Amino acid sequence: MPFEHTLSPVIFSIGPFALRWYSLVYVIGFLLGYWVLLKVAERGYIKNLDKQAVESFIVWLIIGGIGMGRLFYCIVYNPAYYAVAPWKILFIWEGGISFHGGIIGAVIAGWWFCRKYKVSFFSLADVTVLPLSFIHIFGRLANYINGELVGTATDVAWCVNYPNDPSVEGCRHPSQFYEAAKNLVVFLIITPLYLKLHEKLKDGTIFWLYFVLTGFGRVITDIWRAPDPTDFTLAATGLAVGQWLSLLMGAMGLAGLVWLYWPKLLKRQGTRK
Repeated sequence: MPFEHTLSPVIFSIGPFALRWYSLVYVIGFLLGYWVLLKVAERGYIKNLDKQAVESFIVWLIIGGIGMGRLFYCIVYNPAYYAVAPWKILFIWEGGISFHGGIIGAVIAGWWFCRKYKVSFFSLADVTVLPLSFIHIFGRLANYINGELVGTATDVAWCVNYPNDPSVEGCRHPSQFYEAAKNLVVFLIITPLYLKLHEKLKDGTIFWLYFVLTGFGRVITDIWRAPDPTDFTLAATGLAVGQWLSLLMGAMGLAGLVWLYWPKLLKRQGTRK
């Protein structure tokens, strides 16, 4: 039996102020990241990372992640609209933040921070992707509540109707749940690996593995996600923009892992001869 989407994206409102589920996920995500990094700093896992440095890092992460995520979305996914009304780039409450752009912004901000505070970039990145992978689960669930990023049309028993959105015709795959499940799998793989083996693994292993699993995983889950109306690659290549970006992300992760471990593998082969 198909499901009916009748959820409201607003938790509560007081006058002009409205707290939305999606905004709450962002707030909780950064607070969770702050808490995790603070625990790591207290235990001395990362050299030169203390409470003050963590606070600075979180601020730059917010600026870099949200700022670049918004800018990337406007330029890549809807350039014509924002070229006519560029001031609306600042209207972040209207929605539209690219995950891939957010990753780029976070990496740039993290690199800048690590240079300033003399912190190992990859040691910090290995920890940061843990809360990111966890909160990303709820980010996709919030997308479902918002009634956005809907799936492709289908007649499967668990499909979803969107009666309050006339632009969405027919029953759709709950693609938001598919990607939330993928994010859960990523979290359940990289978190135990870090907790049990981070002292044995090379710095950057968890970070690049996150790229591999998230990137290639999204290429698969996006099969059931309806493309953006402004998508400029699907008709010509059969893959949506998000899938191409995810392929690149996964490939970068593979390259990063090879870069870390290939010399070690070659050395082992040499000793066996």
